[in-house]
Amino acid sequence: MRRLLAWLLLALGLACGVAGALVLTVFAPADRIDVTRTGDDPGVAIVSAPGLLDLSGSDVRLGASGGKDVFLAVARADDVTAWLADAAHTEVTGVGGDLDDPTAVAATSGTGAATDPRSADIWLASASGTDSARLTWSTAADRDYADAGGVVVFAATDGTSAAPQRVSFSWAAEGRAAENPSGVPLVIAGCVLVLLGAIGALLRPRTTRPRARRRA
Repeated sequence: MRRLLAWLLLALGLACGVAGALVLTVFAPADRIDVTRTGDDPGVAIVSAPGLLDLSGSDVRLGASGGKDVFLAVARADDVTAWLADAAHTEVTGVGGDLDDPTAVAATSGTGAATDPRSADIWLASASGTDSARLTWSTAADRDYADAGGVVVFAATDGTSAAPQRVSFSWAAEGRAAENPSGVPLVIAGCVLVLLGAIGALLRPRTTRPRARRRA
């Protein structure tokens, strides 16, 4: 009976250990939160809502593609609002869906065109390219721009042509998005069960020698 219990503990411990290892590796959450806004009619610019760039991590990787002479920048929210005025644009307001497959939540507003963004002096950081542009923005200083409504990303071409069709955001996952709380307890439980099972399997049951009968 003791041997059977020991083997059951060993089997259960191995199962728990393997399950925990899989949870921590194969089924571990992604180390980044990647979101892409794609659309055929974005207006002359795509901007993010204030606060979106601070979603997770200490910086955000930004990209824009799907247009000619792509311009990508970061600026104070108030400055971008004033620059856009009533121009047709798309605003990425948040991130929806599951953590495994996040999606961009966006809304369009405005009509008409704007001026060439390259002529403005409101950009805190910018990048440009023939077909695409990328930049990384450190969000550590975003609180310094709170009085200006925060910081937003801006993607456009020449202010009159359509904005890039794709704008991407990538944050380092942290907090609950980067954790899988069941993995470590499963591994620890598996190690304990294997240890108990091994001890039980190695211990030999005591054998009692029959007492010699005294001669009358």
